Parts: sequence; structure tokens; C-alpha cells
Amino acid sequence: MRNALGGLLALIGAAATLVSPWQAWYNNRHGSSYKFYEVFGSGITVSRSGIMDSVFLVFLVTAILAVVGVLMRSRALVLAAGVVAFGFTILWMVRQGQAAGELTITGSNDRGIGSGVAWAFGGGLLMIIGALLMPGYPKRAVVAETPEARAADQSARTGSTATASTASTAPPAITTTAPVDKNRTAPPPAAPAQASERTGTERLSKEEREMLGLDEEAKPKKQN
Repeated sequence: MRNALGGLLALIGAAATLVSPWQAWYNNRHGSSYKFYEVFGSGITVSRSGIMDSVFLVFLVTAILAVVGVLMRSRALVLAAGVVAFGFTILWMVRQGQAAGELTITGSNDRGIGSGVAWAFGGGLLMIIGALLMPGYPKRAVVAETPEARAADQSARTGSTATASTASTAPPAITTTAPVDKNRTAPPPAAPAQASERTGTERLSKEEREMLGLDEEAKPKKQN
């Protein structure tokens, strides 16, 4: 909102300054007949000027600067245009008072400062106000980088680079197989379960076998 209002005021001021040379500046003499460089030289004279070497050229340049500044949202350009237009008008008034020996603001018989000076004065002031109202582009916050933060950032980058390079250059895992010993003798085959295990009756003692009647030899022989 402020940018739109400031730009509008700047454009109105630029248009007012362009209108001012075609109005009476002093003693009913139009501003387009004053040579702009006389303000910076020996002083204002009665000699007439053309369009492109009159005060119109100054206000044409300031109006272009103001329009470009509004389009680019540049407060500097708009402010520069307003200061130049406003300052040139004040300087012209001073030089005109020196040339005429007086500076009459109001008077009879179309004497004194006319409406053209008011247009130029007000237009320059509006451009300055418009520039002050324009926020312009937001400035980006610049965070100062401390040495500690810079060192931490550098170490983090170095660590990540080293990890990536190590992972990319690591050799593949090598799987080794133990050699087979050809001279190694095979273990003897296991004995049959029947040969290795003793039966229950073989584990009995002689007395137990006699008691159970399992030992035929231990039985007494019957007499005939």
C-alpha cells in the first residue's frame, strides 16, 4: 500500500514538473524561454531559449528518473529526481532575484513569480514525499559468519567427503577357503551297535545267572 501511494505521488509530481515550463514563471514569462544553464553561469538574462536548452530539459530528465524509479521500486532514483527538481527551482528563484534586484511573489500587472514556479516547486516536493513513502525492496538479513561456525562447517564438509571417498574406494571382501589336507586319514568306521554294546544278560554276574537259571553249565546234572 505504501509503495503504491508513494509511486502515485511521485508520478503526479513528475507530471507537475513537466507542466511547469509552459506556465508563467516571472513577469508573465514562460519557463520554456529560460535557458537552464544560465542558472549555473553568470545569471538569468533576457535572451530567449529553445525547448531543449530551457528548464524543460531539466524537468524532462527528472520525470524520466522518477518513472523509472517507480517501475523499479527504487527509492534512490525517485528521491534523486525530486531533489534535483526541487533544488533547481529554488536555485532559479535565487538567481532570478539577483537578476531582477527583487523577488516579488505577488504583484499587479502580472509581475512577480507566476504559477509555473509553483508547479515546479510542488512537483519536486511530491516526488520527495513519494520516495520517502516507498518501502522499496526488502533487504535481506546478512548473518555474520563467526570463525567457529566457519571451522565447524569446514570440518563437516571434510568429514562427509572423506566418508564418501572411503566408501567408494573400499576393496571388496575376500572369502578364503581352508585347503584340504590330502594326507589326513579318515577316522575308523564306528563299530556296529551290536558289537560295541553288551547285552543285558552279559552284564549279569555269575551268581545272578545261576540264580536266574541262565547258565546252563552252572545247573547240577541230574543223575540217572
